[in-house]
Amino acid sequence: MGLARLTTLISDVFDRGVHRPGLSSTGRQALAVLDGAGEPLSPTEIAGRLLLTTASITSLLNTLERRGWVLRQADARDRRKQLISLTEEGQRLVDDILPQIVALQAAIMQEVSENDRQNLLRILDTIRTTASHLDPEAVAVAAPPRGKRKRP
Repeated sequence: MGLARLTTLISDVFDRGVHRPGLSSTGRQALAVLDGAGEPLSPTEIAGRLLLTTASITSLLNTLERRGWVLRQADARDRRKQLISLTEEGQRLVDDILPQIVALQAAIMQEVSENDRQNLLRILDTIRTTASHLDPEAVAVAAPPRGKRKRP
């Protein structure tokens, strides 16, 4: 199974197991990032942790703010910048869904040995690093054309 199909499958498992009206999988991830940080983060920091563009993170944060789950505040050190934090309602939502997320992760990984888990984390980190530095347009342009296939 390819990485993209596996990602879709796992995402679907989480969407079905942790469904909340108005909360996308990316929104779930953003709330978890804010919760895990333990302090307000800039939109750029959140985007970097989720591997999203600044345009995508702006749209996502607009939605989360409209739903009352995050709050934007000016950075006291640099008023041109914003910091994002969870609201009380957003924290309650994270506290509600996080145990479900952890349970789903454990269920998905139950047949994977600790050694394989460590190897997987190392491999995923390598893939993340490579993907974050990749110029996809340059790779696509440089791809050789597909040859003719012989059909029986």
